Amino acid sequence: MMKFSALGFGVSGAHGTPLVPASETLALIKAAVEGGVRMFDTAPSYGAGEAERRLGLALKALDRSDLVVCTKAGLTSHGLAGRRRDLSPDGVEASVRTSLGRLGVEGVDILFLHGAAPHELDAALLARLRALKQAGAYKMLGAAGRGPALDWALDAGWFETVMAPVHPFLDSVETAALDRAAQAGLPIMAIETAGDAPPRWRAPRSLADLYPLAKRVRAKGAGRGRIAVPDGLKLALGRPGVVSALFTTTRRTHLNSNLESIRLS
Repeated sequence: MMKFSALGFGVSGAHGTPLVPASETLALIKAAVEGGVRMFDTAPSYGAGEAERRLGLALKALDRSDLVVCTKAGLTSHGLAGRRRDLSPDGVEASVRTSLGRLGVEGVDILFLHGAAPHELDAALLARLRALKQAGAYKMLGAAGRGPALDWALDAGWFETVMAPVHPFLDSVETAALDRAAQAGLPIMAIETAGDAPPRWRAPRSLADLYPLAKRVRAKGAGRGRIAVPDGLKLALGRPGVVSALFTTTRRTHLNSNLESIRLS
């Protein structure tokens, strides 16, 4: 049985960009481990693979046997805003092999499919995924999705865990899907626990602060609400089925606040 830590660190966002030096990303990952975090999530779409590469560098100096490492397949990125979606069997296998190379590992603990639609979840993909698992490329198959994608994943019956938004502003359809996952015994990785509204505007104090500012500018709509990240993490972990709540940050003070709120160490 895989052991999950209550908090997971997302090597994502600004950690896939030049706004944050790789040395700072590695230092935060090390500090997270020292604070009790054992789950690390990333994806090839975060900075066109740069986030995976940085996590791989950090793993070289850590006890890999004590960690849960997750990545994703189905979506890649290039340039500032380019995205390419490919959930074909060949596309998924190529993505996984490239991710393992960046991470410097023979296999990850969890491979999440990024928002798969029903027509993409076909027999050929399932056969390829089973072959990759048999070859040791991953241990557990997960579905990362929101809205209808979460229900589609549950309908498919392929998945052993799910990653989805968990926050106080979800509607009844979203909460019903989470309840369904919990009742099926699937461990839930909670994301976006502070809510779906953009963070309130703050004058940038570092290059890294430009990333959330850009996200705020690109955001479609005002969202439904937002609470403090430590509060969101605690609330998410109180929901049935949630085994880990994920967050990302570029600041040591924020990392410490999140760790203190859950008291992992």
